Amino acid sequence: MKSPLAQAIHALLREMGPTAAVATGLMSASALGAPGDLDPAFGDVGRVSSALDFAGPAWSLLPLDGGGSVFAGGEHCDGFYCYYYDDGFVGTLSGAGSLDSHVTAALLAQTQVLDITRQPDGKVIAVGRTSSNQHTPSYSVSLTVFRLDPGGDLDPTFGDGGIVHVTGSPDSVAQSVTLDPNGGIVVAGSRDGKLLALRLLADGSLDTTFGASGFFTGPPNDFWAERMHLLRTASGGYRVNTNFYDAQNIARCRVVALTANGAFDTTFGSSGIAALDPPSGDPVSCSSMAAQPDGRLVLAGRENGHGFAMRLLASGNPDPGFTAGAVASAMQDAGALAIDGNGSILVAGLPPVGVPGAVIVRLEADGTLDGLFGNAGSTWIDLPSDTGSTPLVHDMSVLSDGRILAAGGDGARPFVVRLLGDTGAGPGALSVVQPGISVKEQNQEALVTVRRAGGASGAVSVRYETAPLRDYHGPAATAGQDFTPVVGRLSWPDGDTTDRQISVPIANDTSPEEHELFAVTLDDVQGGAGLGTRNATVTILGDGDPAGQFGISSSTGLAISSPNVLVVESAGHAEVQVSRNLYATGAVSVTLTPVAGTATPDDFSTTPVTVSWSDGESGAKTVRIGITNDSSIEPTETFSVELSNPTGGAIVGPHATATISIVNDDGPPVSSGGGGGGAFGFPSLLLLGAARFLRSALTQLAMRQRALGDSGAGGHYRR
Repeated sequence: MKSPLAQAIHALLREMGPTAAVATGLMSASALGAPGDLDPAFGDVGRVSSALDFAGPAWSLLPLDGGGSVFAGGEHCDGFYCYYYDDGFVGTLSGAGSLDSHVTAALLAQTQVLDITRQPDGKVIAVGRTSSNQHTPSYSVSLTVFRLDPGGDLDPTFGDGGIVHVTGSPDSVAQSVTLDPNGGIVVAGSRDGKLLALRLLADGSLDTTFGASGFFTGPPNDFWAERMHLLRTASGGYRVNTNFYDAQNIARCRVVALTANGAFDTTFGSSGIAALDPPSGDPVSCSSMAAQPDGRLVLAGRENGHGFAMRLLASGNPDPGFTAGAVASAMQDAGALAIDGNGSILVAGLPPVGVPGAVIVRLEADGTLDGLFGNAGSTWIDLPSDTGSTPLVHDMSVLSDGRILAAGGDGARPFVVRLLGDTGAGPGALSVVQPGISVKEQNQEALVTVRRAGGASGAVSVRYETAPLRDYHGPAATAGQDFTPVVGRLSWPDGDTTDRQISVPIANDTSPEEHELFAVTLDDVQGGAGLGTRNATVTILGDGDPAGQFGISSSTGLAISSPNVLVVESAGHAEVQVSRNLYATGAVSVTLTPVAGTATPDDFSTTPVTVSWSDGESGAKTVRIGITNDSSIEPTETFSVELSNPTGGAIVGPHATATISIVNDDGPPVSSGGGGGGAFGFPSLLLLGAARFLRSALTQLAMRQRALGDSGAGGHYRR
């Protein structure tokens, strides 16, 4: 329970409009060590990620007595999307965030675990799907339920050696599991694109008193849509959220109510179904559902490009007393829910586009933002990474002391984080807010924002420095020429979470340039804080905005620094690629003019060629230049082509010329070089030389054969 002082501060924060604080980026400062800080006693300042060497996200999380937790997950691909299958995992973490144990991959081969729960005797029930006979015509996926004993081994008293498989459809999957007080195991998933619910007895056999011989088959549930969750009501019935696409291919969500014996509960919604159809008709999908003690259901997901949370009454009707506009402002998608002992609602999701990490907000029972949580109602979580993480929270749980566990996936790896409850404070983590920044030369400055989030306890600092991009082979900006290198340290005093900015001066020269890139890096954190996104990639935008920049390119359309085209004389023409790069606003054109070198106008066409692009069109176009094929034996001759006369506001870029080498094929080749589209390269010349050698050898052989035929010497060649 909050103290009177905390309640007073809470009321003040609500009057100040915390929802607006979220809408402006979850970034306002807080001088208090608020609940929602990253727990410094867990893993790397509240985060465990790199230590979890498993493939795929964590889909489910289960707190254990003594502060530990069980997490489970795995990645699944079918042959349409990718060509590999990863094994699932079930692991346990200590209260300090270290990996205590995990179930061997061989046991979970080709099995993705989507939900777990624990029996009173400590055994863990897990559900998901298992693939078999992959890459064969008999490939199949089965709905899977298995039970582990407290030591992590399959329980041989359950099902077939600890496992129950339900087959009959290539898209069978179990997504959620709950336990009945009498030991029954109720599972919800999909089969044949429809909701499937089943109940097992304690030994893994079907409970034939549920549904039709143990199964309930319901309305459509799209196999590739959002997660589904199965909840048990106080009266012994069940609620499960489903996601599907309607006849217009628009995402829809609904909640299906079942009775204790596996039939539609017609007292809920409309004949047992509550549809979450917004009046606007916008697409909506539900990825999480949680139940309050009074039977009301909270749902969260995505509606028309932003996160949402709503509540249904026990009857299935929308709750008019719940409004969660802060969720739509704070995140583009809501992926997980949890309800604490005070009735507060935690929602986790993706922050606004362009911001790495995840965001967790806490709502009051009526849906308004709880300003005492985190930083004015929210906590931003950024995992350690070089160029930005995208952690998707799939499951959350509130511990008895108010601390919060959250788990999910960052790309193809799992993570688990822990936040403090209503007591304690943490130093937080320091991160680059936008891993990718674009700036024009005319701005003369690049600003990189660094944020302290997930805690404000103690004074902290981090070192920064400009640097080349590692493992990057594109156009690099030159320190001292394109930008002024900087190095320094950013500092935050105790209680301060105000954003800091790194300013990098950008040179504004007059010569046309393409995009050029460099990095700003963070390291050497002091004061106990963690490090999140370490690098920002700064792109100095190329000239020619908005009409474009012309260049002579390779056969792939990429601008090259020294384009050379090699062509044999008998080809009759040389091909040059001219590109409109970087921008594409308006109709534009440029002229390509051939210019004599050692090759004279008698050797090639000198007629200029105008190349045009329409509004919005970009990329490379091929220009053919005629080559004169004569019978004279000549050395390799060259001429050049030049771009000029740009129109429509476009400019000629740095790659405005190319050299054309005409190789005479009436005699031995004189020289060789690289080639572009429609031209001969060095390997072609080698083949050409080999062909000529072979032709010469064959000619000599024929002459010798004729000589043998004329001599009458019995096939012996006379010298």
